[in-house]
Amino acid sequence: MTKPYLALGLAGPHLVELTSSHALLARWDALEVAFTVLGIDRLDGSDPASVTLTSSAVGATLAGATRNGRFLIAATPQRDHPYNIARRVASLAHLSQGRSGLLIGVRDAYAPHGPVGAPAWGGVGHGGGAALDARTAYDAALAVRALEQSWPHDSIIGDLDTGILVQSDRIVHVDIDNSFSIAGPLNAPEPATGASVIAWYHGPDSDLPPRGDDDPIDLVLGASGSVAVVSLGEKPPIAGRSGVLLRAGANETISDLFDAAERLLGEDFAPSRLGGSLRSALELAHPKPLPPSARSAFPTPQPHTAL
Repeated sequence: MTKPYLALGLAGPHLVELTSSHALLARWDALEVAFTVLGIDRLDGSDPASVTLTSSAVGATLAGATRNGRFLIAATPQRDHPYNIARRVASLAHLSQGRSGLLIGVRDAYAPHGPVGAPAWGGVGHGGGAALDARTAYDAALAVRALEQSWPHDSIIGDLDTGILVQSDRIVHVDIDNSFSIAGPLNAPEPATGASVIAWYHGPDSDLPPRGDDDPIDLVLGASGSVAVVSLGEKPPIAGRSGVLLRAGANETISDLFDAAERLLGEDFAPSRLGGSLRSALELAHPKPLPPSARSAFPTPQPHTAL
C-alpha cells in the first residue's frame, strides 16, 4: 500500500511564531511535508485566536525567506473579493516559483460580518455583497482560476526584432457573471509554473462545493476529501487517503507540531521531496486553458521597429 503524504496546518498564533524565528523558518523549510496551510483556523470553525497574521502576507514572507516549503493561503469571499484573492494568489506563485496555492472556504472566523442577507464581500463595506454559502465560495474559486489564466505566461515573448514584448491580444476578459460580476483580465501574468493549485476546505458540518464544468477545485481537505484533517495527538486515518493534514491546537506550539511531523515521517507517511511546485509535488494535472472564444482585452500588437 502506498503511504500517504503528510501536510501541516498552522493557526494564527503559529503564524506569528513561525515568522518571528529564523530557526523555525529553516526547520519548516527542511521538513519533507507536502504543504502547509497558513491560517487553517480561519476556515475550520475554530474560534478566532487573540493574535494572527494575514495568510497571504505570511505566504510572501515564506516565499522570500525559504527555498523548499510549499503552502496554501487560506481565504474566503467573506472578506475578499475574488479579484483581490486572484492577485494575491498569482503574486505568491511568482514569488515562490509555484510553491504556493489557495485553500478556499465558506466562512472566515476573523472576517467582519456583512449586511443581513449578503454577508460575503459586503462586510468590508464595498458593494452589496453576496450570500455566505458554498455557491459563493465556489464562484470565487472559478473566478480566481479564470483570472489567473487570463494573461497566459507564454504570451510574454520579448521579441526585440519586432518590438513586440507581449502578445497582448492573447490577454482576455474572463466575463464572469455569477455571484460576482467580473470582466477582467487580471493585471498580472500567469505564473511560469501555470495556474495555482486551488483546494477546498470541507469541515464536518460545512457545505461541499457544487462542482460543475471546468471545475477549479484540485483538492478537497477535510471530512469528505482525499486529505484528512486531524489534530495533534489524534491517530491519523491513513487508509483510503492521499494525505493527512496535521494541525496544532491553540495551546500547542509550532515546535510541538514539527516534532510530531518528523516522527510521523519516519513511520507511516511518505516523505515529500523538497522544493518544486505544489502542483508537481501533489501530481495534479494542469487545468485546461481558457477557451479560444474568450474575448481579447487588447488588439493584436503591431511591429514597432523603434525598439
